[in-house]
Amino acid sequence: MNLWRKIGIGIVSMIPAFVLSGLIWDMSHSWLSVLATIVIVGLFSGSVIAGKFSSPEQSAHHH
Repeated sequence: MNLWRKIGIGIVSMIPAFVLSGLIWDMSHSWLSVLATIVIVGLFSGSVIAGKFSSPEQSAHHH
């Protein structure tokens, strides 16, 4: 995956982090829950950027 695509995925994954954090804050009023939500979204988007969710067929075509 090229660098610009990784940067784009990182930027786009910030949107659900903001939305989910706001939703969690509205429901719980707990900063710990908000932090946990941000960490979960960050780990997921980091895994996507690292290519852990790509199929073997896709990675074979990119090499």
